[in-house]
Amino acid sequence: MTEQGMVVADWPAPANVHTLVTTRKGGISEAPYASFNVANHVGDTPLAVAGNRDLLREELPSRLSCQWLDQVHSAQVAVIEGAGSVITADGLVTREPDIGCCVLTADCLSVLFTNKEGTEIAVAHGGWRGLLGGILKNTIVALESPSDDLVVWLGPAIGPCHYEVGNKIKQEFLISCSSDDEREIINQSFLASEEEGKLRFDLRKLARQQLQLLGVNEIYGEESCTYCDESNFYSYRRDGVTGRMASIIYFTEVS
Repeated sequence: MTEQGMVVADWPAPANVHTLVTTRKGGISEAPYASFNVANHVGDTPLAVAGNRDLLREELPSRLSCQWLDQVHSAQVAVIEGAGSVITADGLVTREPDIGCCVLTADCLSVLFTNKEGTEIAVAHGGWRGLLGGILKNTIVALESPSDDLVVWLGPAIGPCHYEVGNKIKQEFLISCSSDDEREIINQSFLASEEEGKLRFDLRKLARQQLQLLGVNEIYGEESCTYCDESNFYSYRRDGVTGRMASIIYFTEVS
């Protein structure tokens, strides 16, 4: 974590590829959004969100333009050549420098991609609906680089220690499987719970194994549980009404 309270991906990405994940610290929002909420859709005051985004921009290069999403837990991925108005999608790909690809989370997994040359990047919003719908596969398809040329980093997310779901969700995943390998991934990602009719769901494990099945060999990640670490992260499961963190990836022109 940086001095400013930001999380930076620890991964062997090219030197011109940069990442930043905000925490809940250092902003101007008041409870229950205290204090660095950067999401407009959660009930925080527009003035506070704008002020927090201004603070975020101070941490980023002045030439950088950020692309924000209206996230709907879909598997839709947009390929962009420039940043503009909000796009309805849950993944972004760009092959242009100085564009910040952003997703908002408060328990869901942010998944950041780069190729080894640092010439294209992507970010995906990995909630259970997106992982079920194929958001990671769609992101890889939208990238021009082959899977074995990709490096991926998994951001902070809720851990299986606190993420319990109904048996029905596991069954939805199993129905979507087309191979024994896929079914084995699902069985490994849903763990027994003490609560009847519930399972503990390991989002990070599922994403990692889906990526490996898709041919991605280099996968790194942040192990922090957003639910457990209340001082640093927002958690929708923990708090209900709360803010959102931003995960941002961008690259600069190679000189």
